[in-house]
Amino acid sequence: MPLSLIEGALGGIGLFLLGMRLMSDGIRTVADARIRRIFSLFTSNRLYSVLFGIAMSMAVNSGSAAVVFTIGLVNAGVLNAFQAMSVLGGVLIGASLTLHLHIIPYSLIATPLVFTGVLFKFFARRRRFTNAGDLLLGIGLLFLGLTLLEGSYRPINHHPLYEVFSGIFYRMTFMAALFGAIVSFLVQSASSSISIIASLMQNHQLNAELSSAMVAGGLVGVAFMGNLASLGGNSISRRVAALFLGMSLIVSLLFVLASPLLMDAGLPGVTPVSGADVFSRLSWLHSAASLFAALCSVVLSGPVSRLLASTDRSPHTNGADSAQPCASYLDIRIINTPTIAIDQARKEILRMMHVASFMYADVREILFEYDSRRAETIRQHERVLDSLNHEITSYLAVLSRSTKSAEISYEIPGLLHTVSVLEHIGDRCEEVLDGIIARKEAGAIFSAAAMDDLKILIAVVGDVMAATEDVVRSGHPLETEALHQLKHTARNRFEAVKQAHFERISSGVCPTQAMMLFSEMESAIVAIAELCWSILGMPVRRAG
Repeated sequence: MPLSLIEGALGGIGLFLLGMRLMSDGIRTVADARIRRIFSLFTSNRLYSVLFGIAMSMAVNSGSAAVVFTIGLVNAGVLNAFQAMSVLGGVLIGASLTLHLHIIPYSLIATPLVFTGVLFKFFARRRRFTNAGDLLLGIGLLFLGLTLLEGSYRPINHHPLYEVFSGIFYRMTFMAALFGAIVSFLVQSASSSISIIASLMQNHQLNAELSSAMVAGGLVGVAFMGNLASLGGNSISRRVAALFLGMSLIVSLLFVLASPLLMDAGLPGVTPVSGADVFSRLSWLHSAASLFAALCSVVLSGPVSRLLASTDRSPHTNGADSAQPCASYLDIRIINTPTIAIDQARKEILRMMHVASFMYADVREILFEYDSRRAETIRQHERVLDSLNHEITSYLAVLSRSTKSAEISYEIPGLLHTVSVLEHIGDRCEEVLDGIIARKEAGAIFSAAAMDDLKILIAVVGDVMAATEDVVRSGHPLETEALHQLKHTARNRFEAVKQAHFERISSGVCPTQAMMLFSEMESAIVAIAELCWSILGMPVRRAG
């Protein structure tokens, strides 16, 4: 295979992955409560979700790109599993419709999106426009990568890839289906993949059975792109992508097994039919397979969402994915029922507490064994806390204005305080992470005594965090005597660590750079405990 084709493929995949990452981050930052309500309206039931998927797939003229967008929306918390499965079904239908309708190719809008995204990202003064620039730049780079990737495999006649694979994939039905999946994954466009299969059918004298198997295998290639897009995302997006791939694989195998019947139904045998007629018949076969797969996806959306909910439900997550960056329980429509509304707010605050606990646990692990993936998880959890802080605060503000219950009005300030403290705990955890990364990049080495002191701090604050989580879960403050004992023990340990650090500085054992990094990390860890004190002595809900 010529080097230029390999370069084009690698460059296209690289741009695609970069654009996918920027797009996911852009969706997460741009998708505020208003945008989430709009998406919720567009996907409020199965029919609307399917129509939304059809419109999105036809708008970008690429089923793979639309699948990536859908997984990005799931990862950003804009769509849940029930909505996503129906949207993905609509994406398959929309991708097949582009075979019969002339749509503007995504390659024409790639460079304008990149240019607009760069302008917004680097020259806009408002944060909203800067975040929108990240989103547009990500979409543009994603389209640009798809264009480059497709161009590398678009020359059909005498293409080295197809010539090399001719003896492997053009003889067995299941191998032909695998080849169809590879082609669909590489060229990213249903029209291009059908064009390639139609050309191969004529140039290599393929029969209808092998050609129909290639078309059916194309569904797997599109679905696999969703699994690629879910890498680094939350557990819901990964599971939705995996289930969608499994469903597409089953549908593809069914169509492969039915390929002899499809051949007898009127697909051309070899070359006597014109190229346009071959493309048309293969297009209708693709549409039939996509429609059947979409129907399965829509029907399975309910069971899939219930399955994911049941597997995510644990005593530590309370049934919600900790990485989901939006409120799962808050609904403005129940604000007129204050007792239910306040109970939903408590659930979100408990979930926020879980996220903060996960952040601290990750910080504790990464402090002694650095892991870049764990570091990214900490960053994601910090964004979740910021989003929940905004949503819960706004929700409680609306509730305080609408309720006439004195008991609920009495409880709201305490809940607001708890939300604010938990968000600040996330900030302090991120400061510890920044110190860990700075130490790694600077190559600073802590002495064994310093590392032992950090272990002491982490263990003490871990006990404080566990007590705080118990208070938030139960809604009742820690007993005064127990609180004083916990504070006394923790502060004695803090003072001992500070004294030991001062002695190392005085003796010249601790270099200046290591001294500064240790002091910053120590202050951030101690600050987490001090933030917890205000929750431990205050009820999250009014007793009785």
